[in-house]
Amino acid sequence: MPTQMSKPQGRVISIDVFRGFFLFIMVLVHFVIAYSSEEATNSFLYFFFDDALADWGAASFLLMMGISQVLSAKRVGDVDNLLLFKRALLRGTYIFMVGLLMLACAWGFEELWVWDILTLMGVATIVLFFCRFLPSWLLLGVVIAVALVTPHLRGFFDLAANWGGGFEGMPFISYHVPGMFVTPLSEYASSWQFTEVMRGFFLAGFFPVMPWIIFPIIGLVLGRRLVHGKLRRDLPLLWIVGLLFICSAFIIAHLGKAKLPSSVVSDLISPMCFYPDSFSMINFQVGMSIFVFGILYFLFDVRKKDKANIGPISRLFTRTSNFSLTFYFLHYMMIGWPLKIIPLFSGNDKFDPFFGALASLLLGIAAVAVLEVILYYWERKHSVYSLEWVLTKLTKLVFPGYERSVRKV
Repeated sequence: MPTQMSKPQGRVISIDVFRGFFLFIMVLVHFVIAYSSEEATNSFLYFFFDDALADWGAASFLLMMGISQVLSAKRVGDVDNLLLFKRALLRGTYIFMVGLLMLACAWGFEELWVWDILTLMGVATIVLFFCRFLPSWLLLGVVIAVALVTPHLRGFFDLAANWGGGFEGMPFISYHVPGMFVTPLSEYASSWQFTEVMRGFFLAGFFPVMPWIIFPIIGLVLGRRLVHGKLRRDLPLLWIVGLLFICSAFIIAHLGKAKLPSSVVSDLISPMCFYPDSFSMINFQVGMSIFVFGILYFLFDVRKKDKANIGPISRLFTRTSNFSLTFYFLHYMMIGWPLKIIPLFSGNDKFDPFFGALASLLLGIAAVAVLEVILYYWERKHSVYSLEWVLTKLTKLVFPGYERSVRKV
């Protein structure tokens, strides 16, 4: 990627709106998952949030990260590559450590090595620095190679053992479309054994490097098209490609119905599965992410004339996007701490969810409301002591004069 670019003309609104929207959804999804009873998992509402939205929401969030990396490089302009590397290393390490701290604070040290999305984002921040020196066609080749080889690599060990020993049909949707959607029998079982930690980091955890690193890389390629003013004319092609990926995902999943549920681990032709990310699911995630982003980019950055007037809902999403790291960290505390505290008063060793999907969703909505009030007043105090504020202070130590760019709301 060229290091010398023109100064930016302003924030890309669609990125802030897309990222903020999925931060909203992510809170609702996690509350529905954490607080719903076993019976509630068979409801449409649970399926809608846990699968219909969450399955591609995480990929879209990572896609926005890749695009943002390019826009950030554009704002910096022509700077020594060693300085840029120090900045990327600092930011990546900071996000990685915040991710581990979040897991320890929310769930305890026994869950430290489940590898949530923040640790992946920390690694991706550093990986994307090196990707900026490669041409886009080669990066897309890397994406294809990672997507194809990941199932093969997972086949070298018993990944299913980390997820309860096997897979079953996904609740609710399997009654209507048997065999096309599967889920592991239980949550990921992490370990402090070094080989297990590394296996989880690269291939087996919640968000391992492979295949999830492909989404930030795709975002970087899209970001290049954006900063060079080519994404507008790419939109029809972007929508077509997105739809083709979505269609291919369902075709692969349909063909995968004839296979065992465990085929999601090591086969290219398999049902859809999020943990681990099956090849059919990867196709669905890529298609949905680029298709929806194309729509939002058209609505907010191409068609919209007055970008200062984005409306109250979009303004809310933008504020959330500005505090994305803090927002994500705090919502996990709001979920994890009650699950630790309630058993102390109930006398049980652990909290067994008893809420219906709707009640769990309402809890999530209440949590979002509380978080948004916190962010509103935090913004008025210039974000002091937020995780973003701390990162800005640290970045200035290696990047003199650095100022974080945020969209004012």
